[in-house]
Amino acid sequence: MTAPQEHAPSGGGPRGTNRLPRAFRLRRQRLIRPLFDRSRTDVGTVARGCVRLLYRVVPRSEVGADVPVQVGFSAGRQARRAVVRNRIRRLLRETYRLHQHPLVELFRDRSDTLTLMILYRADPAVARECIRRDLPEALRRLTEQLKNTLLEA
Repeated sequence: MTAPQEHAPSGGGPRGTNRLPRAFRLRRQRLIRPLFDRSRTDVGTVARGCVRLLYRVVPRSEVGADVPVQVGFSAGRQARRAVVRNRIRRLLRETYRLHQHPLVELFRDRSDTLTLMILYRADPAVARECIRRDLPEALRRLTEQLKNTLLEA
């Protein structure tokens, strides 16, 4: 039996580069609820095609984990059956996992955490093509927007 492998809390490094550890999952209602509160001014949004990103920068002490980014995934209302919702979430997770590095690097040395919710908002029949096309572009736009915002502050 081999010893359990250690991984960097950021999910980066030569080993486990494309990992999405459990600590990076956004699961706490007290962090998710503010993302959907339309009256808040500290919540930002980026939309690209079938994907919408809701995000908020919070202190790490509020998150409860020492991670740079926490992300949640949600399928839209059109995905009525559980099988379809789960497949869409799985596609979102996989595509995010492959394109997460610029966001993680941006927050790795900061004292705050990015909480991010990725929403799929289109017909479930075209989810595979749509997610693979639009999510990387939305993440790139978010990274650029956050770089500009964080440099100003």
